[in-house]
Amino acid sequence: MFSIRWEKYVPKLPLKRKHDNFITVKITCLDAVGQTYQFLKQYEEWIGVCTNRIQLVVRKLKIAFPGCQIRYERLGDKLYKKVLPYFEERLITGKLTYSSKPFYKLYINASLEDVGIFFNIYKIAYYEKSDWLVRIYIDLCTRYNSRSFYYKWYNVSNASPNLIESFRMIPEKTDSPNWMIAAFDLETVPLSGENRIPTGSDSKDRIVMISVVKWNKTKVEYHLLYLTPCPKTPPLDLSSIRYDAQKINCNTVQCDTEQELLRQFHELIRDVHVLTGYNINNFDFPCIFARLVFRKMKNILKHYSSKTIGDYIVTTFQNKIVIDMYTYFRIFSNYNLPGFKLDDVAKAKLGKAKIPIKSIGIHSWYVSKCVTRSLLDSNDVKECFELLKPKNMKEEVFGTFKMFLEYCVIDSELVRQLFNNETALHFLIERGNFNGMDVGKALHLGNSNYLKELIKTMGTFLGNFININFFTNKTECQKLESMFVNGTYQGALNYFKRQDYFKNIVVMDFTSMYPCSLLSTNLCYGTCTILTREEYANSSTAQSLTAIPFRNHSDEDFKIDTNGSYNKEFFDYPSFDPDRDNFVIVVNQKDEAFLPQLVLYFLNLRKYHQKEYKKSNDVYHYNSQLNIKILINSLYGIMASKDSCLAKLEIAIAIVTLARYQLLGCYHKVTRNGYEVVYADTDSLMVKDYPHNNCDELNAFLQKQKHVEIKFEERFKCLLVLSKKKYIFETENGKLITKGFQKKINDLVKFMTNNILKHVMNPDRDSNPNEGWIIWINTLLKAKYLCRDPRKYAISRKTKNLEEYKSTTCATAKMLQKYPEKAGEFIEYTYSRADVAAKEASKWIMDIEDVEYLDFQQLFRTQEKNFIDLLNIKFWKLSNPYEPCLEPLNDKTVLNFYHPCQTTLEDKSIKNLMVRHALRKLDVQRYYRYPPDEIKLLPGNIEASKNNIYDPRIFLSNYHYKLLHHFPVGRYKVDPSESEGTESESEGTESESEGTPDKGALTDLDQGSKDTELEKDLELKNTEL
Repeated sequence: MFSIRWEKYVPKLPLKRKHDNFITVKITCLDAVGQTYQFLKQYEEWIGVCTNRIQLVVRKLKIAFPGCQIRYERLGDKLYKKVLPYFEERLITGKLTYSSKPFYKLYINASLEDVGIFFNIYKIAYYEKSDWLVRIYIDLCTRYNSRSFYYKWYNVSNASPNLIESFRMIPEKTDSPNWMIAAFDLETVPLSGENRIPTGSDSKDRIVMISVVKWNKTKVEYHLLYLTPCPKTPPLDLSSIRYDAQKINCNTVQCDTEQELLRQFHELIRDVHVLTGYNINNFDFPCIFARLVFRKMKNILKHYSSKTIGDYIVTTFQNKIVIDMYTYFRIFSNYNLPGFKLDDVAKAKLGKAKIPIKSIGIHSWYVSKCVTRSLLDSNDVKECFELLKPKNMKEEVFGTFKMFLEYCVIDSELVRQLFNNETALHFLIERGNFNGMDVGKALHLGNSNYLKELIKTMGTFLGNFININFFTNKTECQKLESMFVNGTYQGALNYFKRQDYFKNIVVMDFTSMYPCSLLSTNLCYGTCTILTREEYANSSTAQSLTAIPFRNHSDEDFKIDTNGSYNKEFFDYPSFDPDRDNFVIVVNQKDEAFLPQLVLYFLNLRKYHQKEYKKSNDVYHYNSQLNIKILINSLYGIMASKDSCLAKLEIAIAIVTLARYQLLGCYHKVTRNGYEVVYADTDSLMVKDYPHNNCDELNAFLQKQKHVEIKFEERFKCLLVLSKKKYIFETENGKLITKGFQKKINDLVKFMTNNILKHVMNPDRDSNPNEGWIIWINTLLKAKYLCRDPRKYAISRKTKNLEEYKSTTCATAKMLQKYPEKAGEFIEYTYSRADVAAKEASKWIMDIEDVEYLDFQQLFRTQEKNFIDLLNIKFWKLSNPYEPCLEPLNDKTVLNFYHPCQTTLEDKSIKNLMVRHALRKLDVQRYYRYPPDEIKLLPGNIEASKNNIYDPRIFLSNYHYKLLHHFPVGRYKVDPSESEGTESESEGTESESEGTPDKGALTDLDQGSKDTELEKDLELKNTEL
């Protein structure tokens, strides 16, 4: 049997209160084929006591609790280290070492709460009433030498009512049962026809569609339930759906009432073990619950329950495991996602997208009187749109009724694929197993509370006796404020030599730098503190321990080795200097502490799972090592967070200080060996022309620091450094990857980034400053051309009431200042160049329907500086490129614009050749009216320099300026035969990125400008010039 749920069983008729401390535990299990079984077993709770004088403890208990039966049982044969914080107190008493004593389970037929209060006086016991699962963890894991018990295989015997005796663990069995999993999605409408999200709480709200995808190891089933807009008519034929080269056979059920729809849905999920969906805890479950209340369906309502975990309220149905993939990605995958909408996540993780229609269009099918049975069968979007006339919606995002049904099914299918791709269930099972907790708690519990539980469970398993009740947040420390920089302690180091290109770069990374720093130096609550120079001088006990100076560092420490590692054979931390250092990190390294022990155990365990995963490709091993990685990497954050129940500022400061010393030591070692380190950041070095694909030399240098290791990560073909935390590299297979750029960007920014990078990321290419200007203007042209329809990059938001916004400067709040009647509705807005709003605060942000002239620059404002930096490094090399580069976007200055970066050509024939070639390439010969020595331009009538200094960008600035204003935005009429808004256009494909205009794009230009060379790549290559 595979156990999937452990819970206290509370009978409907509560028994008379006793103090025998027996509880009934209900264990739900699955067999190998997925059949569910439940067992009720008895378990007797106990109090943990760590002492050498158990008889004395029992005598004192008998005095305090007369007449109570008391017995005890030793836990195993080993001794347990009794851990009490904090080190500052132990420095005063001089008791530095942990004492090891036997661990006893003490049974007493009295209130455990009262017994716990009694023991807290003596600080020799722990485990409160709520820790019954911790007790079971200790009993079962100690008996079977296993680190987990919750989701495990057992041989179950009915011969004994005792839980420990009847559940015999099979620790070596790691496969999973045949789970039945279901992903579901709802579509709702307000029958009032309002433009709002119906949450189910209004009497006029309806759930109109529910899709369910069920699967196990052997099959996948697709189900669609929908409320028909035309009752008592034949059902639609939607047995097959085509999506992404996939044919989906769907079982479609038409319902005439919402009650029938809800009943059918709950029947579908009756045999399901795991329920998943996207944002189901915040929307789907509350909506279903509200509709069940309105429909008075008490027979289904009674199966719903909920519990609070941290800041989350988690809903369950029939005690099924519920995994909200929205919450999963917010917590465990937020570092590499552009956003958290299902469409964003699916594109990033699967390379797939939702059906490109808007779900708010569904309500038109349920409120319009024009809906007929024949219209439901229609495949003509235009016909449906013209008949139903949906509010605030365009035809391109509207759909037929069948399209909306398919939309609902595909949403559930995307969740299924994400669930399997992430192996979310296996991941959360292993996370729960470390602590003896269910999947829901493992998903929602914060890192500090997770570590707190881990100290109780795994800490005890490893031989420590830790009274977690004595740990408190220790982040307020006034004596350390004088070491702070800008109000806080100094964090990691980051250094780069210059903005430049570098070829053949080797990346070296420290392995788990922060956890290994903690481990190598034995940092823990009871072994580490930071003392002032005076405190250290007055403590003979502190002077007998390891002392590492605290120092702040800057870029100067990269230029000059100030930490005394010069010419040393092995790396070591600098010695404390009372004449220089105001603070000292004091560490007791004589006795192994429990946090380093925990880290070492998990690091070794991770290596084991990584090795086994390579052999077997078993997801059990993959998810085990991934959970360990997340856990140990969160330790530093837990120590530093003001919200953490386990925070200790001294440990956090010590960890990051040691990490800075390690980085600086390796930096100077590589430099002394004759190599150039072009970039250093936190735990990595980027070294130019390093000949080896290993870090053996550096690891030999670090060998005195146990567990501190640096490894070869990868080799870059090319690296372009813009600033700290911002760089671009090209892998050996030619892939370009950006670091430090904004993640959540629109398709326009993607297009502009790719267009600039393809010119910039080529260090061997000619860096003619003129070419950089051409690329910049050409990119702006193409960007504005792509924005000729303001709806294409419109921003859609669901609004709240204005008073609910904490910030009044966000764009959505500004929109509500202008249109307060839109509160609670969906709005689409963008940025305008011609808004004359009365209030300055709301200027330039307009409803999409009101935009005449789009301010396309606002759509890439956040990345504008990055674009200019890239071009400046490659082409211009100006000290301040921003002002001249932004001028072409300013109507008032463009006609007088002259770029400061000029080209001096002494040979007149070469100059003429360049001028003529540039003009021919750009199809602007019609503006060339005078010989080169008498250059004048139309429009603008700008004269060139009289000193024979010629820059073809003078031509380009004015010419392109005219083009920019010949691509009207907003009310621009495009040839009806052109297909707008296609996927290729939005993604900046080859045809669009090369700028080929549509048929209407040049209607206002001179006839001679229709040459397609105009919108092609505007590059001036040296060979051509």
